Amino acid sequence: MHAEATLVPLLFFGSVFAFPLVRRQLIHRHEMERLAALRPALPAPESAAPPAADDAPALALRLPEPHRQYALALLCRLQDAPYDRLDPQAQFLLRQARLDYLPATLRAYLHLTPAGRQQLLARGYSPEAHLQEQLETIARGVTAALGLDQTAAQHLLTQGRFLKDRFEDGPGTVREYLRS
Repeated sequence: MHAEATLVPLLFFGSVFAFPLVRRQLIHRHEMERLAALRPALPAPESAAPPAADDAPALALRLPEPHRQYALALLCRLQDAPYDRLDPQAQFLLRQARLDYLPATLRAYLHLTPAGRQQLLARGYSPEAHLQEQLETIARGVTAALGLDQTAAQHLLTQGRFLKDRFEDGPGTVREYLRS
């Protein structure tokens, strides 16, 4: 009898305190299931995942010196380019160099197998010299793209010629109009 007198209040207080905890757990589980149903299904992982969109820095760090420094300097130059002040053609060329041309060049060198290296050497190409040549070609292209944007300079020169035509001496200028 004594056990029943202790057990009944214990069950009562246990249910009073346990019910909110169980209820909260059920609500949480329901919310997680609802969110999982709303989330779009993730595609199955591919065996050969495409390379990351911005893996050029990681690739550059795997290069031997001095190519590592050259590639990193080129990446810095591409990162610091004033894209917002360039014409669309120059912007496109710089983005392609940053996201496509440079990573593809670095990947090609880093995935070179010993047999591929021997094949290049047999043809008279040094893989390192060939990599340096390709990096320099990209750098020259970046320099050319940054120099292409002469739109602002052309506008300034055109405006200067226009103002000279309008305000300096000559037929049809403002000075001639004011004299008459």
